[in-house]
Amino acid sequence: MTPVHIPQTFAERPYARRRFEAIVRWAQANHPFYRRFHPDLDQPLPVITRAMVQEHNDLLLNGHPAQGHTSGSTSMPVRVSWQLERARMEVEDTQRLIQWYGGALSYIKIVALATHQADERTLEVDSPLPAQLAFIHDRHARLGAVSLVSYPTNLERLCRFLIERGETLPFIRRVTAMSEAYDDHLDELIRAAFPNAVPVVTYSSVELGFIAIRCPHRPENYHVMAHKLGVEILDAQGLPCPPGQLGQVVVTDYFNRHSTLIRYALGDLAETAVCDCGRILLPAITRIAGKMRGLLRKPDGSQMLFTRLSPVFRDSPEIRQFQVVQHTLTRFTVRAVKRGEADCAPFETRVRERFLAEFGPDAELRFDYLDTIPRTAGGKYFAALCEIPENAA
Repeated sequence: MTPVHIPQTFAERPYARRRFEAIVRWAQANHPFYRRFHPDLDQPLPVITRAMVQEHNDLLLNGHPAQGHTSGSTSMPVRVSWQLERARMEVEDTQRLIQWYGGALSYIKIVALATHQADERTLEVDSPLPAQLAFIHDRHARLGAVSLVSYPTNLERLCRFLIERGETLPFIRRVTAMSEAYDDHLDELIRAAFPNAVPVVTYSSVELGFIAIRCPHRPENYHVMAHKLGVEILDAQGLPCPPGQLGQVVVTDYFNRHSTLIRYALGDLAETAVCDCGRILLPAITRIAGKMRGLLRKPDGSQMLFTRLSPVFRDSPEIRQFQVVQHTLTRFTVRAVKRGEADCAPFETRVRERFLAEFGPDAELRFDYLDTIPRTAGGKYFAALCEIPENAA
């Protein structure tokens, strides 16, 4: 039997090695995408990009109807399909999350109704903040809801709204952030607005479901759902990154035999970690930097996490909401929502100084002030959008 080339990350982990080998053998024998692009089992399977998946999406679906699709906010939507057994794993992971955090609670969701079922516990995320607050109070009174689920960017706006009003919601016991990358500064805001709530954070994607869940005992870490997924953190040469070094997140789904994804690069960054909680025996990652917060490109072409710039926006009292669009290596548009009739000249000065320091004297900024910054059709909000193609020099 021809041996399967095993990535270094999995080589000394028996379960991961066995599952990786099994899905590669199955895909090479049965799936047209891999029979075309990976005919030799003993050769390293290259990392598959989102662009490659989109270009060959019908081949990847292998005749199965698409059951979901990514938001397309990177201009590259991906259609996916899971068999029933694989879909059940997501239900099991939801139960795992609930058990880790102390059991089921009566909940409400503030999410995009374009991708979530509308019911009495669910409100459209684009609803004005006063309407969101009224909804939370009403559902707590009528349904006993004590758990809130929403996107990090909406939770941040809601927390700041409550803090500005001098209000707290002490009856909320759990706040779950979903779908977008989570910045740790949100922990402090949640403590201020929801003083009795435990923050719950998941790292997931439409293509793969739950990838990792934040450790309830060591919240700096996220435990990988290694029973169903193999996660590699790779450097620019495709080698495993040591702890302390950010690398690209590459994921293999061990069980999806419809739109099978093997060594799929999500476009996110993270670090490997060793969690010493002693309670959850799953591998861990940390410092997840996802597409929601964005990567920008510096004049030398290198990538920069937007989190390096976000404090100058987040801490500016003149604005309520912001978004940065990078058009070229030196040209940017800053979109912002003013706080009332605030004079934004000091805000613009601070931002220009910060961008000149990071991007050099040729950095050009245009400021657009809007009533609101729209979310994608899937409900996600992007603090930074880079329009420069990944392979551009």
